[in-house]
Amino acid sequence: MSRSGEGPDAGGVVVDMSAWRGFFISFEGLDGAGKSTQVASLAGALRQQGHDVVTVRPDESHLGEILHSFVLQHQRGPALEAWTEALLFTAERVQLLHETILPALRRGSVVIADRYADSTIAYQGGGRGVPPADLLRLHAAACGDVWPDLTFYLAIPAATAAQRQRAQQLPLDRFEVAPETFHAAVEAAFEQLAAQHPRRFLRIDATRPAIVVSRDISTAIVQRLPAPAPVSLPPARSAGGFEASPYGSAPVG
Repeated sequence: MSRSGEGPDAGGVVVDMSAWRGFFISFEGLDGAGKSTQVASLAGALRQQGHDVVTVRPDESHLGEILHSFVLQHQRGPALEAWTEALLFTAERVQLLHETILPALRRGSVVIADRYADSTIAYQGGGRGVPPADLLRLHAAACGDVWPDLTFYLAIPAATAAQRQRAQQLPLDRFEVAPETFHAAVEAAFEQLAAQHPRRFLRIDATRPAIVVSRDISTAIVQRLPAPAPVSLPPARSAGGFEASPYGSAPVG
C-alpha cells in the first residue's frame, strides 16, 4: 500500500504509512461537481458496513477556518499572489494532517477528504500558473509527502459546473467567480493528474444524477477497501508530528 512518494526529492522526511491500518480517500474536482454530496453518501454507506469513518474538509481545523475564509473571501487591497494562495492552503493542510488525518489513519479509521493536495496542484498550478513540480516539493517537505490511497475525481465540464453553481443561487467565492479560462485550466490540470496517477485516481463521470455516481463509487470501493479494522489508540508521535520512516530521510519520488 503506497501512500507517499509522488513528488520529486524535497529533502524532507517521508512519512512511513505502510504499517498503518487506516485507509485514506479523497474527492477532487471542480466546484459544482458534487464532492460534498458524495463524501456524505460514501461515509454513511461505510459506517453501515462497520467502518470507523472520519470526514474532513480543508477548513475544519481552527487555523484552516481562518486561512480558508481569508483566501476565499479576500476582496480588499491587492490581489493575492498565486504562491500566497498555495502556501496558505498548504499551511492549513499541514495542520489538518497533524490534528485529524494522521491520528485517524493510525487508529485504523477510513478518512474521507473533501479536497486534498491535488486541488492545490490543479488550482494554484493549473489555474494560477505555479509550477506543479514546485508544489509537489512543497507538499513533500511540509506534509511528509502523504497522499491518499484512492482519489475519486468527479469529472465535469467547467461550463456544466458553473451552471450548477448558478442554479444554487448561493454567494460565490473568489475562485467560483474567476473567468472561464481559469476553470478550464483547472479542469485540464485535474484530467492530467488523473492520467498521471491511474493507480490512485478513479475518474467518475459526475454529469450524471448523484445516485448513479454514488452507485459507481460504491462498486469501486468494494474492490479497494479492506474489511473493517478494529480501531486502536495511535502510537506516540515524533517531535516533528509525523511518524518517521524507519529508514530516516529519503528521496521522494
